[in-house]
Amino acid sequence: MLVGMSRVRLAAAALVVLAAAGVAEAARVRYHYGVLDERGTTILRPINGSPGERLTWTLRWEPYNCPPPRATRMVTFRHPCTGRNIVLPLHLPLDTPVMEYRANRTIYNYGTDTVEVHFLRDGTADVIYTSGLVRAP
Repeated sequence: MLVGMSRVRLAAAALVVLAAAGVAEAARVRYHYGVLDERGTTILRPINGSPGERLTWTLRWEPYNCPPPRATRMVTFRHPCTGRNIVLPLHLPLDTPVMEYRANRTIYNYGTDTVEVHFLRDGTADVIYTSGLVRAP
């Protein structure tokens, strides 16, 4: 009985702390770009009728009706699946990132913020902006 009461008090205390903390500012937003011409110029391709998708706390991608952030750089990549150039508009902070490379993606890591470019097999690419402390591995 005593153990059960302490668990209830602990759960109640945790609930109070979480409620007092408010909403954490963390977001993961994905935009999909397709190749428009032979020079590698890209165009934003809507996902399910909206410009992008946002990852929710339930780990589901849902429509996100905000346009991508204003591009600060036009970056040219060699697409690893097609071998062709692809030019993507990226919003990159002024800081110097830690660059991370994987077989199918390039990651600009700014600490709590990242910009990931995922290269897809069909020659397109997803640009994923992550801000805040919550980040998928």
